[in-house]
Amino acid sequence: MADTTTTVSGKGEKRKIIFLIIFIIVAIVVAVLWWLDYRKYIRTDDANLDSFRVSVSAPVAGQVTRLYAMEGDTVKQGDTLFILDDSACMVMAPVDGVVGKRWVLPGDRIEAGQTAFTLNRGTDIWVAVYLEETKFKEIYLGQKAQFTLDAYDKLTFEGRVYYIGDNTASEFALVSPNNASGNFTKVTQRIPLKISIDRVEGDDGQKARVKLVSGMSATVKIEKE
Repeated sequence: MADTTTTVSGKGEKRKIIFLIIFIIVAIVVAVLWWLDYRKYIRTDDANLDSFRVSVSAPVAGQVTRLYAMEGDTVKQGDTLFILDDSACMVMAPVDGVVGKRWVLPGDRIEAGQTAFTLNRGTDIWVAVYLEETKFKEIYLGQKAQFTLDAYDKLTFEGRVYYIGDNTASEFALVSPNNASGNFTKVTQRIPLKISIDRVEGDDGQKARVKLVSGMSATVKIEKE
């Protein structure tokens, strides 16, 4: 009976040792892969798709009497967007694009220069990245990059860094980062980058129906070279 108990106990100890060895091997492999990836890429998830936007405003003050476009509509340059004061003033689209936001309703009174529509120029779209300044020293123009979108988890997009900002993002914030009160908390600043969208790889089904929309969240990897 004692021998049987000893044998069972010995097998249990061997299993524990085997599981421990497997766990250690897996942990080492994961650590090595993480280190290799860390050495090869600069990563950030503070990124999103962006595009040119054109604000369309009223040239004179007046009452909106007719609207000819809704949010999501595709418009051509010269298409009438809205009319003020029963045809006294017709406001047209200055460029081709998609109505991203309509800021007025029929009957609204607007002032000269007040934005009535925002048009997205969907043909020009890129990845806007806000990179931590601690990672900036390894960034240069033309650098290869990859990114994924939360909306299309089975696709990988490729591009290059084609714009590097001359100021940190906070320089143009509505609230100034400068603090003269005597209290100071150091915050890591972020430098704006733009990455082109050159090609896409991955699931054929998602590729067939992919639609890139300004504002989509992205996770970016920039290659260290």
